[in-house]
Amino acid sequence: MLVDYLVWALFKRHWHILTYWSVFFSFGLCIAFLGPNILDLRCQTQSTLQEIFFFAQQLSLMLGSALGGIFKKM
Repeated sequence: MLVDYLVWALFKRHWHILTYWSVFFSFGLCIAFLGPNILDLRCQTQSTLQEIFFFAQQLSLMLGSALGGIFKKM
């Protein structure tokens, strides 16, 4: 019970640090996932790497804007 209280108190004081950590952690996972698959995706779609990176950048921008709007409402 005391441990739960201490963890909750720590979270309440440092919520912004945990938020930044989770954003960068999820961004790192997305980049790590795309790394090995990007060449296979290029072969399957018969497109250039510039087209794939442009699409990935625009998709990330759209998802980030949508999530930012959701979190702003909270």
